[in-house]
Amino acid sequence: MTELKSHENNIAKFEFDVAYDEFKKATDTVFKRNKSRYRIDGFRPGHVSKKILEKMYGPEVFYDEAIQIVFPKPYEAAVEELGLEVIAQPSVDLDDIEVGKDVRFKVEVETKPHPELGDYSKLIIEEVSSEVTDEDIEAELKKQQEENARLVPVEDDEAKIGDTVNIDFDGSLDGVRFEGGKAEDYELELGSHTFIEGFEDQVAGHKAGDKFDVNVTFPEDYQAKEFQGKDAKFEVEINSITRKELPEIDDEFAKDISEFDSLEELKNDLREKLVADKKDYAERVYQNEAIEALIRKSKVEAPKAMVDAEIDYDLQNLDQRLQGMGITLAQYIEMTKMDINTIRNQYRAEAEARVKANLVIDEVALKEGIEVSEEEKEAEVNEAAENYGVEDKEKFKEIFAKNVSDKTLEENIKRRKAVELLVNNSEALPHEKYHEAVGDDHHHHEEANEESEEN
Repeated sequence: MTELKSHENNIAKFEFDVAYDEFKKATDTVFKRNKSRYRIDGFRPGHVSKKILEKMYGPEVFYDEAIQIVFPKPYEAAVEELGLEVIAQPSVDLDDIEVGKDVRFKVEVETKPHPELGDYSKLIIEEVSSEVTDEDIEAELKKQQEENARLVPVEDDEAKIGDTVNIDFDGSLDGVRFEGGKAEDYELELGSHTFIEGFEDQVAGHKAGDKFDVNVTFPEDYQAKEFQGKDAKFEVEINSITRKELPEIDDEFAKDISEFDSLEELKNDLREKLVADKKDYAERVYQNEAIEALIRKSKVEAPKAMVDAEIDYDLQNLDQRLQGMGITLAQYIEMTKMDINTIRNQYRAEAEARVKANLVIDEVALKEGIEVSEEEKEAEVNEAAENYGVEDKEKFKEIFAKNVSDKTLEENIKRRKAVELLVNNSEALPHEKYHEAVGDDHHHHEEANEESEEN
């Protein structure tokens, strides 16, 4: 039976015992595990007895590793028995270990806080327009027109912004060539702002075969410090010029790029898709705003342990993205000239916001007694399988179960249902009225935070 001594300010203090025989068995395991490492004059390696080691160094020589063996299982059982939601590694103390006496572990561990929720029966959020205009349709058609443009060679005309030029260039600073300043057959779209400001504008106006100088100044905040604010000259030759030839937006265009026979049918399809997209966007915005509105009304703090865990997750994602580009996190740190703490701090504000959001959402789910049925969990997994386009759903369920615990799945569904409740309790106001209302909320939120800090 675990004894809960206290649970104040999100710090739980409790004690539990481990039988001495079990602890002694762990010290035997430690001895056997490290037997070959012990070195004592007069004994061959691996032939020193446990009793001799205990006599020479004291029985404590095995205690640290023995504790690591016997502590985790009863600790996890105690946390479950007491219903604690721990968010950090525990601090552990124990009395002097005596032969034949149970070993008592005294534990302190930080637990998940429960914010003081404000009234969420009527939240104020900002209205998001979901109207799809004719201009939206035209912009989408223009985008598809650009994507389906044909590149045609330009023989006698000057290069213009929007054209793609194939160039050779060779750069110098004060007459000295520099590394990375030279290339041949480089494809450059004029107006793409790929090069230093002013470079592309000076290429425009020249014809294929022209050789000329381009003079530019590196920005003061240029990534390579040795170039910052320096004047550079590039010797440039245009090898060829290509220009986009845009197709006419008509029935033939619709036939070429879609399954529709007329432009009108294509427009109607685009409208339906844009309406769905804007509806999804508005839904995401309303969810975020409803959560923010509740945070403003509540007293909620983001524990450092939870924030650090979120940052760890962000860094894992960063590492995976970098590996996809063939770069390690260590190489990225070297390239950006930043240390790991600087990178972590870049993620901190967003991580704190996520922690606060999850805390208030979880508290709403708890307060409302939101439950999750087995059918809902089954539906969630099936939807995930469909989203991934998986045909063998049973195999997918096996993989899903290995990677996502039942507790995590249930928590995600509870959070979604809690957020839906908040959105349903929200009133969307036009821009001006919303900011008038939120101004009052911000004032009360700041007062609540000041009061919380004083306490």
